[in-house]
Amino acid sequence: MNGEKRFLPKRQRHRPMALPQHFSEEEMVRDWTLSEDDIEEIGKYRKGSRLYIALQLCAMRLYGRFLNEVHDVSPRILNYFNAQLGLPPSLALHVPGRKATGKEHRKNILNYLKFLKFNEVSQAKLQTWLQQQAQQCILPDDLYQQAERHLLSSRIALPGHSDLKRLVIQFCSTTHAKIFESLHQRLSPELRQAIDQLLTVAEGEQRSYFYQLKEYPPSAKISSLKSCFCISLHIEC
Repeated sequence: MNGEKRFLPKRQRHRPMALPQHFSEEEMVRDWTLSEDDIEEIGKYRKGSRLYIALQLCAMRLYGRFLNEVHDVSPRILNYFNAQLGLPPSLALHVPGRKATGKEHRKNILNYLKFLKFNEVSQAKLQTWLQQQAQQCILPDDLYQQAERHLLSSRIALPGHSDLKRLVIQFCSTTHAKIFESLHQRLSPELRQAIDQLLTVAEGEQRSYFYQLKEYPPSAKISSLKSCFCISLHIEC
């Protein structure tokens, strides 16, 4: 079993950022309202680009990442932006055709929001933070989400999902392995042998005693409870 499958389920390994299509008015106002400063900043761009800039500005502030699939945005969000910017209603937005223009827009948005790019310095700091959190035996799924919130609160643009996933897997794997090895070394030889017996599938059996301990009693009868008790003590009843 490779590390990726061991530590992050499929839904977490491939998690593209998708804009909501169904949301309340309160949620739209909360997530996509422009401040007066935002409107002044967006006004520095050509009218044809303002809708795109507004969307990416709010996305970075909300998600910590720029949007790649901008054409999936709900028309409600677009028209909400149009109303705030004094633009006519529209169902589409103009995406910069030149790569250099798009990079310049993203750079300007990061500077305006006072966000830092994820670079070697921020990665080193994140690695130190991940190691500290992993020592608390936080589950990888939870650590992944906490890492996103940590970067966002630090005003650092989040790296790609695959890059962040790789870092989480790396530190969970190595740190948890050290913790388990430390605990293993503290066990007496007798206890290690007893644990091995619980985990070993006996000849002719399909399940170990440990697996049987996980099962609920088939019924609330004295015989069933007694059977589970005997299994837990690894004795004949």
